[in-house]
Amino acid sequence: MRLPPVILGFFALGLTLIACRQDDAVYLQAPENKYILCRGSALYLDNGKRWKSNIETTEGIDSMIVQLNKFPDDADSAAYQALGSELVEDLIYIVNHCEQMGNNHEMVHAYLNPLQELIVPLQVSGTETCKAQLPKIKDHLSKYHEYFE
Repeated sequence: MRLPPVILGFFALGLTLIACRQDDAVYLQAPENKYILCRGSALYLDNGKRWKSNIETTEGIDSMIVQLNKFPDDADSAAYQALGSELVEDLIYIVNHCEQMGNNHEMVHAYLNPLQELIVPLQVSGTETCKAQLPKIKDHLSKYHEYFE
């Protein structure tokens, strides 16, 4: 039995996210300004400053924002699936250029992991579910520049 490319893509992305090297010396302490994300991970500022991220991460996030801003309101499920695939390509681009270690790295992944979960329904759901998902993705993407530079 052959798996659809979408499932293979998410499997590969999941393995890549898991495969990023972890540094045992990293201990994150969430200050009062934390923004709680799913599964108990926290995204917060670095002592009041934005975290440093690499240019590829910012390019990938900005590409997603542009795609969502020009996405038509009257799209059908095929258009949402195509959008989901494009957003996954941007995620894969970001992960493939993941070279940071330490707290910056941990914060980028605290941001990306929930984003991946928000994008998945675009590839496998009907139009109404996808329409409901877009504001959630836009909201999450809007937080990137609040926490990263």
